[in-house]
Amino acid sequence: MTIIGLIVLGGLLALLAISAGIRKARSAWRNSLLGMILNGVKQEVKEGKVGQEDFSMKQELATPKSVSDLSAALIPQINSAFPDLNLEQMKSSCQTVLIKSLELLYQMTSGNNGDTIDRIQSELASCGIGQTRSLTEELWQKVANARVEGKTLVYRDVIVHNSGINDYKKLSSTVEITFQYSVQCLQYQERNGKFISGNRATPTQTRYNVKVINILDADRLAREDIKGVGFTCPHCGAPVSHLGADVCSFCGTAIRAVDMRIWLVDKLFEI
Repeated sequence: MTIIGLIVLGGLLALLAISAGIRKARSAWRNSLLGMILNGVKQEVKEGKVGQEDFSMKQELATPKSVSDLSAALIPQINSAFPDLNLEQMKSSCQTVLIKSLELLYQMTSGNNGDTIDRIQSELASCGIGQTRSLTEELWQKVANARVEGKTLVYRDVIVHNSGINDYKKLSSTVEITFQYSVQCLQYQERNGKFISGNRATPTQTRYNVKVINILDADRLAREDIKGVGFTCPHCGAPVSHLGADVCSFCGTAIRAVDMRIWLVDKLFEI
């Protein structure tokens, strides 16, 4: 064999040895803990379970949204019309309704577990303030639509930073108070376990309005079909059937209008 042939053969053997070493190193890497983790991540990226935002190593939180708080101007007006109304308690109860509603949207779209609108009504009933039928139906419709589309509406780690009174209106059949909340949460959507929109790495900073109504219209009150709510005379306990009554028809005691009104959360929406 010539010298050149020996050199070529030696080169080939060296390449084979290097190639075998590379394959061995790759096999050792794949079987290592870090290698298995990264291979698993690559597979989840391929399947759409992990998005680009999940690789953000520095998750700086954006500045919380400010709220349009008109409390200084609106509280005197509300207190004048409803001197016994505890606005701080109402604002706190509305915040509870907001957080619970987002939790229910997440839980009830995480697979069709058989829950119905009854669960929404039952869980919101413990929030310290009533809700209109239209609110529970709106939440249920969001759940039903998401289920049809195979979507999970994810709201995680919900935090309320700031809140205030945003609006106050006196209408013909209702009085409305709108509270605004600065909210932070991980907000995104999945379909069949795969990420489709939103951001799973960095919390979203947003605002929600929660509108509370005071029903003055007896017909609307009847349509809401609010169970467990009744109006009685504070003196004799007789039922008061007419919301506009000024005195009890049984004992003649004067009835303050505020005693015959009810506050209900009617809408909540992101702005």
